[in-house]
Amino acid sequence: MATDIVDDLPYNLVGVVTDPVSLRVLNDFIKDAHLSYSEVMLGSIDDALKFIKEHRNPQILVVDISNSDLPLADINRIKDFSAPYMNIIAIGSRNDVGLFRDFINAGVSDYLVKPLNVALVKKSTENLGSIQKLGTYEKTGKLIHIMGSVGGSGVSTTTTNVAWILANKHFKRTLIMDLDFMFGTVNTMLDLKAGNAYLDIMESPEKIDDYFIETILKKYENRLYYVGGLVDLLRGLEINVSAFEVLIDALKKQFNYVLVDAPRDIGGACRASIKAADLLIIMIEMSIASAQNAVRILEFLETDYSKKKVIIIANKIGLSSSGAITVQSFEKVINRQIDYMMPLDENMALAAANIGQPLAISSSPLTDILEDIADDIVGKKDVSDLLKTVLEKESSLLHKIKKIFGAADAK
Repeated sequence: MATDIVDDLPYNLVGVVTDPVSLRVLNDFIKDAHLSYSEVMLGSIDDALKFIKEHRNPQILVVDISNSDLPLADINRIKDFSAPYMNIIAIGSRNDVGLFRDFINAGVSDYLVKPLNVALVKKSTENLGSIQKLGTYEKTGKLIHIMGSVGGSGVSTTTTNVAWILANKHFKRTLIMDLDFMFGTVNTMLDLKAGNAYLDIMESPEKIDDYFIETILKKYENRLYYVGGLVDLLRGLEINVSAFEVLIDALKKQFNYVLVDAPRDIGGACRASIKAADLLIIMIEMSIASAQNAVRILEFLETDYSKKKVIIIANKIGLSSSGAITVQSFEKVINRQIDYMMPLDENMALAAANIGQPLAISSSPLTDILEDIADDIVGKKDVSDLLKTVLEKESSLLHKIKKIFGAADAK
């Protein structure tokens, strides 16, 4: 299942259209532009959605919304599963300025009205280069920095399994980035070789471009990738922070989510990752040492990164030891609530790690919590909570209406 990236480059262009004329025009454009590794097919929005969920996203997706009853909603469905680098060109039969503006606001690169011709398609694709240079539609994924308050708090396990869920259940192009250059273990959980990717980057920062990034990635399966490296313990590694920042920016343009497995370090690469993070996750366990370090981490984040969202996850809940403290006591010490509590399941976690397979593949109470965390990361939890609130309000309103008309018992 785990492979190096060799033949996994994205399509240049994929078109999914509803009529043979548009099909012929796009094929003629591909031929005239000598655009290799491209494909055009007859199909619907659902076919386009199926393609991008099952394949690596193309650089350009041309999608036909002519037969769509809710074109903007369908475009947003496509956007939900698109990588940051993918440009969407919508085509349709309605010459509607309002629809065009809605599409542009939704992140569509262009909207073309049928009938198509090669010159029109060529102009649209050429404009994409200008748009990207101007940064008008600069799209990036999100970076999630995951760190522990003490050793063994479950950072690598959480990172690996939440990433697997994002890739397989949310269909997001996801990268796991191991920042422990000395003793990283994420590769063993995915049955991958660690390599020396970081050493190459830090010694040759001028090589950082899309092609070089492709050469250092390792693919675990469709949509899930890993980058990491273990350096020689005698030689060590001198971090070029500027080069690392360039790498992070490049990766966020390639992936929907970059999950960083971070060691307990606030300097160098870790500080650059925290600075670039859209979300910070702190793993804790119920011990005095963990509480002490969690307080220090939160104070540090409050000083320099107060606007960033922070999630606290307690691991090994249910472990009985002389050093354990209660959840209530821990929350009192850190002066905030714990967001998630992961039950102790050492046997399952160890077995999964030993065979190089994410434990989230199997169903368990621990997997349920990991899925909740993934929902939180993609924003699904917030939407669910909002929907629940709306439904509760609607239910309350309906009850009041029934009371007014005598259709419900007064309570």
